[in-house]
Amino acid sequence: MVRFLWKLDFEKTMGVKIIIEILLLMVGLLEIGLSIPLILEKVPPNPWYGFRVKKTFSSEEIWYKANRYLGRDLLVAGLILVISVLTLSMFAGRLSNYTIIWIYVALVIIPLLIVGIRGFLYLNKL
Repeated sequence: MVRFLWKLDFEKTMGVKIIIEILLLMVGLLEIGLSIPLILEKVPPNPWYGFRVKKTFSSEEIWYKANRYLGRDLLVAGLILVISVLTLSMFAGRLSNYTIIWIYVALVIIPLLIVGIRGFLYLNKL
């Protein structure tokens, strides 16, 4: 996939860039949408959705506290992604397409890594 992205000539395929931006906006909105029920403590312990590790399943109190905390961070990550994609699309002409792609990759991966790390650090305090 990365090799494919390096081979693309984005100057000739502006549609690809727009599709990537739309997909990233959808990912950011999905993160926001998934975070809200976690923040509002509407997600009971389950095997599919939420911060699902052994410790969070040990009690409902820990489940809701950990998921509320993780949900807030996920909300911030989603907002960062949406705002960044909208902002970068306005300055697209000033940056190379490869620079924009790497910024987008960083905007997806780094906040999610931070969400995970902060979630486990918080969980260790509970």
